[in-house]
Amino acid sequence: MKTVLIDADPGTDDALAIMMALNSPELDVRGITTVGGNARLADTTRNALRLMEYLGVPVATDQHGPGLPVSRGSAQPLRGRYHYGYYYHGAAGLGVRLPSPIARPAVVRAPELMVRLASAFPGEITVIALGPLTNIARALDLEPKIAEWVTEVVAMGGAVEVPGNITPCAEFNIYNDPLAAKIVLGSGIPIRLIGLNVTTRTYFERDEGAWVPGGSSTARLSRRILSNWFRSRPDARQYQLHDPLAVVAAVRPDLLTYRRASLAVETEDASQLGSTVATYGAGPAQVAVAVEVEGAMATVVKLLSASGSRPKQP
Repeated sequence: MKTVLIDADPGTDDALAIMMALNSPELDVRGITTVGGNARLADTTRNALRLMEYLGVPVATDQHGPGLPVSRGSAQPLRGRYHYGYYYHGAAGLGVRLPSPIARPAVVRAPELMVRLASAFPGEITVIALGPLTNIARALDLEPKIAEWVTEVVAMGGAVEVPGNITPCAEFNIYNDPLAAKIVLGSGIPIRLIGLNVTTRTYFERDEGAWVPGGSSTARLSRRILSNWFRSRPDARQYQLHDPLAVVAAVRPDLLTYRRASLAVETEDASQLGSTVATYGAGPAQVAVAVEVEGAMATVVKLLSASGSRPKQP
């Protein structure tokens, strides 16, 4: 079982990914940190709290529990401002109505929670990064030793050798904080980069019907999210599973093929801002270059259909 922290900007596909992680017997989720990106920080944090309460997962005020801490992170990137994705994800960034949360975020902010968890589990914790990498960059600034303590960062991001989805050359998460991406990808932390070249190959189709079978709370909410998304985008034929594939990579790394690389991110040239370039050979990163689509999709459906979303901490 992997000890993991999820850093996310929920976001419809973030919500699916978080539910998958909570349902996975292979992952012990120790915390969720939020960041601006798909929506404003206030919305992404409320969405995470709403999700926990809908699933019946207790929310803790710190990493010592009982329950799962949900910690607010960065409202703005290291430089500039976030470009939000409400146009894609819908109202409040989630596209579905869930009750207002009663639980409150953890007392500590995201970078500090990251440092605390990494120091408590040195050499054991994996960060699944589903949004801009701002929180991780701030955690590195707060405590550089976190680069030694974290086992790896599995990051959904980058458009390596494929077109971007926010500009012709940049992927949304990297574009939203290219400076943070440059810091994190160059920090020496082992990185597995799950980019658009593989995430765009995993998707639900409009005409599939139920998408996620079963009566579990995660299956029902998954169907609501997907149904509302397709209803709001009548011309869309596919819902691409960007963030869920990052969870698949954490649970079943054998379903993806990787190449060792060093990564560079453009932070100055406005026309190329956020472009991610891999130099293959040596380096601290593994860049996903292929995915076994059938197995990945089966894993997504299995984890979203499962019941009993609970943190596995004692």
